[in-house]
Amino acid sequence: MALDSIIRGSTSGTGAEVAGTNQLKVIPENDASTNPDNVGGVRIFVENDQGLITGVTKLASPEIDVDYRMRVAQDLILDDEVFDYTAQNTGKHLYQNTTMTAVWTAGQLTLNGAGITTTTTGAQVATYACFPNNGTNTLSADVEIAFSAQPQTNTFIEFGLGIPGAQTAAPSDGVFLRLNSAGLQMVTSNNGTETSIPAPLADGAGVWAYTNDKKYQFIIYQGMTKAVFWVNDGTGTIELGSIPLPASQGRMTMSQGLQFFVKQRIVGGAAGGVIQAKVGAYCVRLGGSNLTSTFSTQGNRIYGSYQGASGGTMGSLATYVNSTNPTAAAPSNTALTANLPGGLGGQGAVIAAVAAATDGIWSSYQVPALTVNIAGRRLVLRGLKLDLVNLGAAVATTATTIQFSLAFGHTNVSLATTEAAAAKAPRRLPVGIATWPVGAAIGAQPQAGPIFIDLGDAPAFVNPGEFVALVGKFLVGTATASQVIQFTYTPIYGWE
Repeated sequence: MALDSIIRGSTSGTGAEVAGTNQLKVIPENDASTNPDNVGGVRIFVENDQGLITGVTKLASPEIDVDYRMRVAQDLILDDEVFDYTAQNTGKHLYQNTTMTAVWTAGQLTLNGAGITTTTTGAQVATYACFPNNGTNTLSADVEIAFSAQPQTNTFIEFGLGIPGAQTAAPSDGVFLRLNSAGLQMVTSNNGTETSIPAPLADGAGVWAYTNDKKYQFIIYQGMTKAVFWVNDGTGTIELGSIPLPASQGRMTMSQGLQFFVKQRIVGGAAGGVIQAKVGAYCVRLGGSNLTSTFSTQGNRIYGSYQGASGGTMGSLATYVNSTNPTAAAPSNTALTANLPGGLGGQGAVIAAVAAATDGIWSSYQVPALTVNIAGRRLVLRGLKLDLVNLGAAVATTATTIQFSLAFGHTNVSLATTEAAAAKAPRRLPVGIATWPVGAAIGAQPQAGPIFIDLGDAPAFVNPGEFVALVGKFLVGTATASQVIQFTYTPIYGWE
């Protein structure tokens, strides 16, 4: 038989009602946002940190916007570098030093490479690039770094995001970590006004300890109202602590653009002993942004635009000598003739030739081959522009007509390279035709003007170790004395 019971609220004393079907009567709540206790629901919190160091577990709830969408975010990589090469990347990094030196070896960048202890000395490496910290985005950096010894008196090792300042002075702005005689410190600086707290041990009895020469991954998050610091020792990532926005400041840093830097300095007296900072890699990211980027655009952002990558040729990749006109040369089918551009684009000059079926290499570049010291990057060709002008002598008794193509993907500089099991013949893309009529004067461009091709959504990919070449073939012409075709060749490209 049924058991009749009266359900009454213990606080209100009010009894529950039953519907005509003898079911408990439930009144729907039509304003759940105002009366959340009247509805069933799940409140979502996600563990952000176990609290192994701070002793306090940190939970955070997702955010829902006014249109009921859960807020999600992605990281946009702004820079990434692995120090697996043996010389400074002068196109990407600024190196400044006073007596103390930095040394690039395969596998790491070492500050205080000579192991000095002299006072008022320092060395620093910083990115030329500056990274934005604005809005509700989170600018973050992680760096893999080791210390060769325990903290030494009068020695400061600082790394993070900011304005590094002079090599023997503290950073003038930024969010960074500092190792000094007191141990590891978490620091924010707003135009030189610092807020600093120690990175604690798990039991709170001292400053975070490390093993000599062991690489740790340190992670720095900078928001508008808080800076958070993390460490990963290879077993997991734990929060070292955070610094909230000081009451007297409008933001964590004064500057809205920050460099990544690592520096070591000895000030206030001789160092108590030798210590070296050894950097293996770093990465800078922008979190919370909906910005998107193509792979090759991101590659240019990280590895450099129209310049050599880490471990390779430094400076511009285009053959364009300052204040110097090119020397005219006759192209070959099997090799790049001396004086013709051996870079990725540039300027050159070709001696006018009689008509022939021979393709000539007007410019050739080999994508750096993969080694342990050079990262294998694919070249992504998205287009090219070719500008030409007749010089030396007017076009004489026969018109000058040249057919151009792009050769790429071949494993030997020669256009006669054949396809084989361990070799690739050049892939070819027709580029266009340039023609000058009889009588075209010195300084005349071809009748159709410059040549431009847009590879757009169908780019050409050139793998490490492969070649890309601009190729020209004289369809009509005479070997007129002194007639020269000068050109500028501009490939539009990125790195992956």
